[in-house]
Amino acid sequence: MKKRNLVWILLLAVLFLASPLFAQAKAEAKPEGPIKIVYWRSLTGVAGEAQDDVVKRFNESRSDIIVEAEFQGAYAEILQKMTAAIAADDVPDVVLLDSPHMPIFAKNAALVDLGQYVKDEPKGFLDDYIPGLLADGYYHGTLYALPAMRSTPLLYVNGDMLAAAGLPRRAPATWDELREWGKKLTKINAKGELEQSAVGLTTGLTTAHWYFQGAVYAFGGLVSDEDFGIHLTDAPAMELAQLWQDMVFKDRSAIPSNSHDDFFNKKVAMVFGSTGSMGNVYSRADFQVIPAFLPGQKQNLVPVGGAVIAMPKTGDKWKQWAAWEFLKYFTGTESQAYLARKTGYMPNSYSASKNAELVAYYNANPQWKVAIDQLNYVRPQASVISLPKGTAILQQMVEKLIIANRDVKTVMEETTADLLKEYKDNY
Repeated sequence: MKKRNLVWILLLAVLFLASPLFAQAKAEAKPEGPIKIVYWRSLTGVAGEAQDDVVKRFNESRSDIIVEAEFQGAYAEILQKMTAAIAADDVPDVVLLDSPHMPIFAKNAALVDLGQYVKDEPKGFLDDYIPGLLADGYYHGTLYALPAMRSTPLLYVNGDMLAAAGLPRRAPATWDELREWGKKLTKINAKGELEQSAVGLTTGLTTAHWYFQGAVYAFGGLVSDEDFGIHLTDAPAMELAQLWQDMVFKDRSAIPSNSHDDFFNKKVAMVFGSTGSMGNVYSRADFQVIPAFLPGQKQNLVPVGGAVIAMPKTGDKWKQWAAWEFLKYFTGTESQAYLARKTGYMPNSYSASKNAELVAYYNANPQWKVAIDQLNYVRPQASVISLPKGTAILQQMVEKLIIANRDVKTVMEETTADLLKEYKDNY
């Protein structure tokens, strides 16, 4: 009798092991040993090193999860690589995305809805994040990303060059003042060659649109509204575009620039840069650097930028759990305070901005506090930046204006048409 029972038990065990229920139970069981996940990051220099430091700290704090950080290039490169990875069904577990790129993947159901994890956190979990920064993580009311490396555009000024030209060691308050100062900062040799200019106007693929937006906001205008209405032919954008073109070709007080090397080599006295560039700028400059707000005009207002951190859909329950644990750590108080100290990026939460070490750091290095101060003058980026080719179209617009010297009205009309076509093709 006992032998027969044993046979039945063994038979039932075999049937269970072969059943879908066992396969499901096995899949849901937490794996033995540490769970390894891959984090695709962007940014070089200090900002890249600081991310690697956070990954190292996380790995040292956990025995059940190992994060491997992989540098994937600039934000535009991550956009391309993520698109290819989704097509190949081989995505990373965590990815750092330029905030306007997040909706591209959320729209195509390629990112994990973080709400399922938030509901299991303590009540009010999201309340600590600064609302204006957290807002960029939502798409159609669903949370797909958390604020990670957030920034605003700044004007970096060489105080020594200004003083040598008889100007005060401060940033120009308005675009009118910048243009006036440009006359004293511009040097042309006997051959008519430009040796020194006042400011580098950014033409980079991933940056030109950002600084152009900030300048248009200063003139009281918009690039586009939340309903994708294009405002490039409105008076503020047209006035700003004409000013940039005149500074390059009439005054010669501005030059097209896609590198901070022009600033470090003292070819220009001022250059645009992210708050997140501050660590790199201070480490490379051999002169007095003054980080300041972008010039105002009718108002001081700048587009908030930087990255969010998200979880691509992998279908692996436990890897996604591990990814959520890393997301919380990366966007948590200690990590964000550390990243702010190291890089100049803004802390993403109230608790991080009040962190004792960060407060003490700002008190000892008040120039770094400009990242926090400018939070009072931020607005979201233009809606068209979320279009797959939106940044490229605006970058081409800037090049047409300040490299090709094309007619301003024609350029703004062409760019409007290109953006409207891109919108219709994607939405």
